[in-house]
Amino acid sequence: MIKRLVSLGSVIVDLILEVPAFPDRGGDVLASQRGMVAGGAFNVLSAAARLGLPGIYAGQHGTGPFGDLVRAALTGQGMLAIMPPSPDLDTGWTLALIEPDGERTFVTVTGADAVVAPDSLRSIEYRDGDAVYVSGYDLAYPNAGGAIADHVATLASELVVVLDPGPLVADIEAGRLATALRRVDILSLNRRELDALGGLQPVMSLVRQEATVVLREGPDGAAIHRAGSTPLTVPSVPVKAVDTSGAGDVHVGANLAGLARGMTWPDAVRLANRAAAYAVSRPGPAAGPTDEELREFGATRWE
Repeated sequence: MIKRLVSLGSVIVDLILEVPAFPDRGGDVLASQRGMVAGGAFNVLSAAARLGLPGIYAGQHGTGPFGDLVRAALTGQGMLAIMPPSPDLDTGWTLALIEPDGERTFVTVTGADAVVAPDSLRSIEYRDGDAVYVSGYDLAYPNAGGAIADHVATLASELVVVLDPGPLVADIEAGRLATALRRVDILSLNRRELDALGGLQPVMSLVRQEATVVLREGPDGAAIHRAGSTPLTVPSVPVKAVDTSGAGDVHVGANLAGLARGMTWPDAVRLANRAAAYAVSRPGPAAGPTDEELREFGATRWE
C-alpha cells in the first residue's frame, strides 16, 4: 500500500503566457501573462496531496527568487524540500505558451534542478510504503540523469517506482532510459511519448513483467496495460479544455492517491481521469482537485 510520495522529479517555476497563435519564424506576437507558479513535479505532488497522499520533495532547488517561490509553494501544500538549496544556482524555469484551444508548448531553462550528485541521492531516507516519482526531464539532463537512473536501479523492491518520461523522452540517453525502465513499477505516458519510444510492444519489452503501463489519451481516457493481460480502457469525462498544461502530472498524482486509498487499478485511473479533466477545464496552474471540488465538478458529469 502506498503511504507517501517521494519526488525525485524536479520542481521548477512555470511562467505561463497565453498566445493567440505562434508567431512566424522571426516574427512576434502579443501575449498575456497568466502567472508565475511552481510547476514540474510540484503538480504531481500537489495533486496527490489534495487527494490525501502526503509527499516530500527530494530533488534539487536553488538560491534565488525562483527557489524561494518553489519552497513557498511546497510549504503551502504541507510538503518539505529535504535537500539543502544549491548556493550557486537558482531553480530553473519553463516558459509555457498556451494557445486558444488549451494546447501548451514549453521552453525550459535548467537551473539547480538539473545538477544532481549521487551522494545527495544516497542521503534520502526511504520508508515502507513510499512511491518514488521520477521524471523524464531529469533523466534527460546531462548532469542529473545518469545519477538518477543509477539510483533508481538500486531502490528496494518494496518501493513503488513511478516514471513519467515526459516530452523530452527522445532526448534521454538510451542506456540511461533502459536502466530506469527496468526498475519501473508504474509507467505513465501519453501517446506522443509512447510513439517516441517506438510503440507499445517495445515499451512492454523494456519494463518488468509485473509493471503497469498507463497510456493517457486525454479526452479518450486512459488504457491500463500489463504483460499477459487484456488492455483495459477507462473512459474520461468530456470537458472543454482551457489549459492542458500539467494535466499529465495531475493524472499521475491522482492515480497514486487512488492506489493509496486501496482502490483497484480501474478505479484509481478513473479518479485520475476525472482529476485531469477538472484541471484542464480551468485556466491557471495545474491544480488537481480536492475531494470536495471533484464532487462539485462531477455533480452534472457522472453519477
